[in-house]
Amino acid sequence: MNKIVLNILLFALAAICAGGCKKMRPDEWKDNRSVTKNRAVSTVRIVNLGDYYQVIANGDSLTNFELLDGQTEVIKYKGTDYFPENGRLGSIWQVPQDLFRADGTAALRFGNIGVTGSLGAPEFVVKDDYKRPMDYYLLPEQIEGQPAYVAVERGVTQPSKPDYFKIRVLNLCAKAKYPIAAERGPLENLVGPVTLTYADGTPVGPATSNITLEQRLSDYVELPYGTYQFRILTPDGRQVPGGAPANPIDKLIDPPTSTIAFNDQGNIASSRLTFAPVNTYQPGGVYTIVITPYNFSFHASASEEQSGAYQNGFRIITDVSPAVNTTYFRIQGVNALPGSGDLRFRANGQDLASGVPYGQASDYSRLVQDRYTIEAADASGKTLASVQQLLRPGQNYTAWLYPDQQGAAKLVLVANDLSGQFESTTNGPVYPDDNSLGYVKYDFMFDKRFLNLSPDNPYISFTLDNGQLAVNKGATVNLQPGIAVTEQPYSSGAVFGYRPFQIMAYRSSPTVVPGAWADDIPVLKSSAFVALPGLYEAAGRDVPAQEPGVYTVALIGRTGNGISQPDKAKLILVKHNR
Repeated sequence: MNKIVLNILLFALAAICAGGCKKMRPDEWKDNRSVTKNRAVSTVRIVNLGDYYQVIANGDSLTNFELLDGQTEVIKYKGTDYFPENGRLGSIWQVPQDLFRADGTAALRFGNIGVTGSLGAPEFVVKDDYKRPMDYYLLPEQIEGQPAYVAVERGVTQPSKPDYFKIRVLNLCAKAKYPIAAERGPLENLVGPVTLTYADGTPVGPATSNITLEQRLSDYVELPYGTYQFRILTPDGRQVPGGAPANPIDKLIDPPTSTIAFNDQGNIASSRLTFAPVNTYQPGGVYTIVITPYNFSFHASASEEQSGAYQNGFRIITDVSPAVNTTYFRIQGVNALPGSGDLRFRANGQDLASGVPYGQASDYSRLVQDRYTIEAADASGKTLASVQQLLRPGQNYTAWLYPDQQGAAKLVLVANDLSGQFESTTNGPVYPDDNSLGYVKYDFMFDKRFLNLSPDNPYISFTLDNGQLAVNKGATVNLQPGIAVTEQPYSSGAVFGYRPFQIMAYRSSPTVVPGAWADDIPVLKSSAFVALPGLYEAAGRDVPAQEPGVYTVALIGRTGNGISQPDKAKLILVKHNR
């Protein structure tokens, strides 16, 4: 080949490579983060409960004061230096240190600019004090009986036990300035002392009980980490609704009862359930539950559009964000072995629980992630069954002891999903930009998993009334003894909503679904999913059809001739959140 031609070709190849390499330089990649400046934050935090979106600090505007006409399909405000995402104040704002003047203070003003150009309130001076972190709660303008803002010292001390979290109550109840007109009646009065309870209405403890408006703030209490549905109760047992639910449907309230309202065949009816989120509180986390008016929705009448109503509601504020749980998991045992008497469960020889009767679950234990031998033993300590498995951090496990067809004890470990997260589907899966499956998260879920632990029933399908199959058929059809469904294992949705139902067991087969109704197995009524009816009856309220939560419904026991009454097959349920 001609030397000149060869040189020209080599030069061209080098130029192409150089151009290609230049395009791949990482310093030219686009940075899609909303916040790119590394600003140090102060100990001052703004908790915006008044839906303010404008901020002025020391006379300078930090937010976007543009007022759009709202005619566009999507209103998108331009970001600012301090609020780069949309130029608006959000729910919680950690004030940057560079806003504080030489004397360590900053003058802050908040509001919403309207067509008149007025900013509104509140306005105050804050001080950055490392020894005394402060939260400033901005309250709605549409209420009376509370100031425009309340300053509260924020706890930043970790729990005394590494597998615990801390929580307290801040009572900022108030009355709405303006009444509403609703067909079902006026808003109930929820102003007064409040008590923090578990899902069944049991008070968490004296420190978080009867917190008055004058006291305002309770001490922190420490609790084992886990998934809880906390409630806030008035002295007469009425429930304060949770504010800011993940699903907007749960924001629609029945004014005289503050319960979730729903459309019942063209009429607005009460679900008899008050929204309270189901949340996982992680080890090392510190939280405040604040009660103050929240802008709920209601129907003036069945034929009218939704309107807004300020009613007292509670929200969960994270004071100290916990680190990712890379250490602990939770585990419990269930005795589903007929004729076994009270049992004990062990992990690597350490007792998890003792005295667990047939058909019952133990309390949860918290252990450090590792490979474990989980055992079930009788009252004398003799091992009946065991299983070895690597148990991972952040997981929730249930060890089920059940018999095989010969009556020998078997142990199966099932991982429970308490996240409330589900694959998002319309006509099919939703794929975000990264091509992963889209998910939605619920905080008021009616999740039920089904297990067949009866060895005399090789295939069981679980249905609702009259053999109606649940929407997620893979979670309920042709379940075999001791085999847990692991792919989309929960059945939920409208079928487990606000109306009464019953769960039935059918003897099915791979070719016949649902099969023949097992009329020798008693049905499980929806009322079984209400932990304590007295929680509602004591307040003069109707008992709901069921309560939200994450459950396992299991068929346990034996069928056939000569089976004693206590050992006959039946349906039990285990609730995995407290």
